[in-house]
Amino acid sequence: MQRKPFWKLLLTCFGYMVLGNVMSTVMTVALSVIADIPIVMVILFVMTLFVFYSLIFTAAYKDGQRESIMLKNHRVEGPVKGRWTIIGIIVFAIMSIPSWILLFDCLYGLFSGYLIPYRMICGMIYPLALVAGVNYPEASEMPYYFAFIFMLCYVLIPIVTTVGFKFGFKDKLNLDKMMYEKK
Repeated sequence: MQRKPFWKLLLTCFGYMVLGNVMSTVMTVALSVIADIPIVMVILFVMTLFVFYSLIFTAAYKDGQRESIMLKNHRVEGPVKGRWTIIGIIVFAIMSIPSWILLFDCLYGLFSGYLIPYRMICGMIYPLALVAGVNYPEASEMPYYFAFIFMLCYVLIPIVTTVGFKFGFKDKLNLDKMMYEKK
């Protein structure tokens, strides 16, 4: 067993991020029948945040568990400091790109109908956009500061990846340790 290279961990985290956005989009579209009720959309936004961030957490958690096993078997001397923070910053930068495009589309009207694919790409933000009243196809009708609000939804990615790695490395979510630990 070897330490996974940085690019593989980045691709894994990116894959989980895409999966989180797809699952959030599916949840939002499935509940679009009752999208007129604001409390339902607020609850849906909280649930999409939970799904998205739990998948990002899982990617880092699994690597933390792997690093812990390698440390116990004396295959490595210690974890690489800040690796998952850097991966989280890169993933945040990648997820900010659609919001930057949305901002420029709001200001300059670059694309026609970009808001529809934007909500599909950034599925976690879809319920927030509906609650904020952004349900039209043209971004030029939307206030420009909404792009920054949508971008802020992803700002916790570096923190979640770092915490996920630490939880996995220290084995904090092991049910056997939690239930049978002597105090």
